[in-house]
Amino acid sequence: MKLSLLTLFLFGTIGLHDFFVSILTIRHKSDTHTLDLTWRITAHDIEHVLADRGDLKLGSAQEHPKADSLLNSYFKEHLTLSQEGRQLPWKWIGKELDGETLYCYLQVDGVASPDGLVVGNTLLQDVFAEQQNLVHVEAEGLPTRSYTFILGGASYKFKW
Repeated sequence: MKLSLLTLFLFGTIGLHDFFVSILTIRHKSDTHTLDLTWRITAHDIEHVLADRGDLKLGSAQEHPKADSLLNSYFKEHLTLSQEGRQLPWKWIGKELDGETLYCYLQVDGVASPDGLVVGNTLLQDVFAEQQNLVHVEAEGLPTRSYTFILGGASYKFKW
């Protein structure tokens, strides 16, 4: 009995985790009229979700040659940005892996102010019903605004 409890404990702590959270920080740069996006995601969660598109093997010598484009395509399916009824396209800047955390960097040009930014974020919710996606919007001289997206939630408009 002790062996099976130990096995269950080890499996539970090594193979699974209790929290499914991503954090997207959107920083408005008034001098360049850009939004700089930094997305923190648990690497093995995104690899699991994209396994049917390719074995990403992020950060390894065998990393999928199209890992960046696969990630960016998935983001386009699960992140929407708009302002004043206009979709805001982003450009892929890059990614880096720090332990189990994947950081992805995106940039949107031509945004004079973050006021009225509408965000939709369903990242990983197609596989993990418990997934929560926190979004923080920061701008110089303005208080940070935050919102948490849960499964089935609608887009959110950030206002100051």
